[in-house]
Amino acid sequence: MQNFLYRNPQLYDEVYGDSHHLDVMLCERAFRRHRGSTPASLLDVGCGTGEDVAHFAAQGVDAVGVDLQPQMLQRASQKFPDALFIEADMRCLSLGRSFDAIISFGYALANLHSDQDITAALQSMARHAKSGTLLVLETLAFQPDKAVALPARFTIDTPELRATAQAHYEIQPGSRLLDRRRTWQDETGTPTAQDSARFRMLAPQELEQMLQAAGFELLELHDRKSPEDAGLPSGIMVTTSRYTTTP
Repeated sequence: MQNFLYRNPQLYDEVYGDSHHLDVMLCERAFRRHRGSTPASLLDVGCGTGEDVAHFAAQGVDAVGVDLQPQMLQRASQKFPDALFIEADMRCLSLGRSFDAIISFGYALANLHSDQDITAALQSMARHAKSGTLLVLETLAFQPDKAVALPARFTIDTPELRATAQAHYEIQPGSRLLDRRRTWQDETGTPTAQDSARFRMLAPQELEQMLQAAGFELLELHDRKSPEDAGLPSGIMVTTSRYTTTP
């Protein structure tokens, strides 16, 4: 991945700031439905610049964020110096403790392309779970009968930089990989940066099987089919699972 916004996390916050409100809403809804209360402890896998961790920490939750991008974690620590952020690979994460809830948003899991790596990440999450731990996970849905309807236009509007980007998506059906390419242009139309990313898409049944193999029981799966999830871009699915047992 070569992501212009990951290299410039202050701009990442500008582009994706509103998405954290949806993340938190989905998590809190899942907690109400399946726990009845806010968890006492929470692990955010792929925490980015730390907005979700800070939100729950402000409620008294023992919240920890992990991410593989050092620039993002540096930004998170600068914004929220009292929160705990750890640089780590989700495939081999080992914090030596368990949590009441684990969350993962921002296509974090989709950055892993092979079944082996995805399985390793889910098993790593399971190592930080205990009986009853909730896992709220966002990833990309493989829907071969539907066109990709993910965000296509991105905007930066700061005193330092005003730029827009148009995203172009291409699916490789055999491998279920989604390529995204963006060209950023300043307000005069001059190209300023390019970035690219490749994401692994998962069919709902495929993800359910992987979750079960890691010891998680699928409780809910949401996409735009439900009116209450109208804020989710088409192609994104969010699952809530409960850890039940070591597989």
